[in-house]
Amino acid sequence: MSGSLTRVAVPHPSDDSGRPAGPPASARPPGPGGERSASMIGAVDNVLRLLRMFESRELLRVNEVSRQMNLSRSTVHRMLTTLAHHGFVVQDGFSRGYAPGPALVDIGLAVVHLMDIRQTARPGLEALRGATGETVHLAVMRDREVLYLDGLESERLVRAGQRIGQTLPAYATAAGKALLAEMSDDAVRAMYPEPDLPPVTARSLRTRAALLEALSTVREVGYAVNHGESEDDISALAGVVRDRRGRPRASLVVTAPRSRADDDWLRRVRDATLEACRSLGDRLG
Repeated sequence: MSGSLTRVAVPHPSDDSGRPAGPPASARPPGPGGERSASMIGAVDNVLRLLRMFESRELLRVNEVSRQMNLSRSTVHRMLTTLAHHGFVVQDGFSRGYAPGPALVDIGLAVVHLMDIRQTARPGLEALRGATGETVHLAVMRDREVLYLDGLESERLVRAGQRIGQTLPAYATAAGKALLAEMSDDAVRAMYPEPDLPPVTARSLRTRAALLEALSTVREVGYAVNHGESEDDISALAGVVRDRRGRPRASLVVTAPRSRADDDWLRRVRDATLEACRSLGDRLG
């Protein structure tokens, strides 16, 4: 759409306390991230700026946030009440100030955990690529998807590509099936309440019943395979990394063109992958 925009001066609205709601977002000072983009959503920007105030203080009070962010007290109160409802902040009963809540802490710990396991797994990924000559990945479950945290690409001319940072439906991947097999059938049914599964490729599992049958096989043999279920021309084999308490923490995956993934390939890659999973698990607390 072409044309010009005309800016019209509008008086600041008042909130329910009778105080001015403050200048528009474009006139307010930027938060810790610097100048704002014109595409930012004001309400979201304000909430994120508020949360970043915890970087320099343990407790936030409504008056303090109101002054620093140049927002009305009622606006700040509504923001903090909403964040408290979702567990991102908790109110101190004595001071009435707000501290970081369990949801905010859990997110921070999860990020640190993922960074830690990625760093710990890197030597194992290098060894697994060396043993198989194929592309390898470290993957974890995120809801009903698999997230590929790290990977190393094969040095062969014909090879599977990297998926670092990508997510795929768990039931359509070797890593996902390996990690789903660590759950009970009832937990899998709760995760997939519908009887049908959306296909990713022509070879993908189409029903929850087929997924449960596949997971039973994974539990029997100790690893999962994928032949063209997430990408038509790619095969993969995955094992589960369990820490020293036996808890599943991640999956190591080897991927290759389907043309190479014959029975001999599967046996060789299986042994190398399961050994790499055991070795990494021994290094995890």
